[in-house]
Amino acid sequence: MTANENEPKQKGLTVEESLLIVLQLEQKARAANSLQEWQFTCLNDMHLLVPFQQSLLWMMNTKKLEGASGLVDIDSNAPFCSWLNRLLSNMVNADNALRIHTIELTDLSSDDAKQFSTYFSSPLIWLPILSAEGHLLGIILLSRSAPLSLRDKKLLGFLLEAYGHAWLGLRNRKKTKRHRRSTAMWWLLGVCVSIGVLSFPMRQSVIAPADIVPQQPSVLRAPIDGVISELLVRPNDMIEQGDLVAKLDARALMQELETANQTYVLTRAELRMAQQQSFIDEQRKAMLAILEGRLAQAKSDIDYLRKQLKRTEFRAPHDGVAIFDDAGDWLGKPMTLGEPLMTIADPNKIELEVRLPLEDMIEISKGSSLKYFLNSDPSAPIQAEIRNIDYQAKPTADGQYALHLKATFIDENAALRLGKKGLAKLYGEPTSLFFYVFRKPLAKLRIWLGW
Repeated sequence: MTANENEPKQKGLTVEESLLIVLQLEQKARAANSLQEWQFTCLNDMHLLVPFQQSLLWMMNTKKLEGASGLVDIDSNAPFCSWLNRLLSNMVNADNALRIHTIELTDLSSDDAKQFSTYFSSPLIWLPILSAEGHLLGIILLSRSAPLSLRDKKLLGFLLEAYGHAWLGLRNRKKTKRHRRSTAMWWLLGVCVSIGVLSFPMRQSVIAPADIVPQQPSVLRAPIDGVISELLVRPNDMIEQGDLVAKLDARALMQELETANQTYVLTRAELRMAQQQSFIDEQRKAMLAILEGRLAQAKSDIDYLRKQLKRTEFRAPHDGVAIFDDAGDWLGKPMTLGEPLMTIADPNKIELEVRLPLEDMIEISKGSSLKYFLNSDPSAPIQAEIRNIDYQAKPTADGQYALHLKATFIDENAALRLGKKGLAKLYGEPTSLFFYVFRKPLAKLRIWLGW
């Protein structure tokens, strides 16, 4: 916070001019409509009375630096702010804390004096902001090379007292506004509670769409980049572990493998010939290491291409049902590494996935019960129990956001099959009839009012 500008120069003011400036600054401070406006006045307008390089404002109620002249915002976590907050928190207990004085390096520890010299190029003048009872409300620090005259100290004393009075008025005004808002909310709550007929207790509930999904399914993903050439199963076919379900186009890899095999054969023949000739030709003997390296590289290429050929085949990791879109949509489609092709699910391991819209959110916990109504048979509800609740909402197909919940069915039911859809009725904590009926309107009112 070292000042980079020279201290402003100012002609000597007469007593009348100085008093007029003090009155103007007092009037401006008392006319401030917010604490931010008051801080700006304290930090930037005092130069009309006494020139300075930099001014800082530190308040007792927060015990931190609130502002600096010429700066819009202060980073409280900056090293300078942390050091100054600690230093001033100790200095407010000194005997001269309620008087205007210059901070002397001799009053500081060696470490603080070193930091002081690093941050400030001029002495700091301590200006206490006092209440009418003489309590310290805050401090204004002026970075100024010239000491204050006795007249300046007297005038600043009057001005600082006015600053303190203005600050107390603004703070009390803010408390009054907060109290009025709180009182209005309590009156509204009292009116609602007084409606006895709507105080009848009942359990919260909400309806949300739900689908039957596989539990712990396996997803077949492309092991390499390629194009789907064959799909050997149809959607919803039962498959067994190890069954071949799809293939990627392997023609390019086959050609590369054939070329690699030819290269291997030629290199091996060339190496054998060089080995035979190395007994009589030293130059051919020197080529042996090079040819052996080429042969090893060719063998490595063959092994790699064979592994890649195996990766062009999609095989089922376990028994289950093949779940994917129409086969015609996949044939000839390019796939990238890791792109999902299909899901293999055990039809006997199913669970319920509920999509609870955020606007219908109620207090729900793991272990809560719900009723599931199939679209094909809504008259026979099926009991389930919530086992997992996502911590983050996800977008749905209709552009809304919903929280996904997973539930397990309590009893077996022949009607429960993968892919079936329906509605889930979830139950929350007990509440009043008023809140049950007006929950959504109250939620929208809360958003509109910003509670």
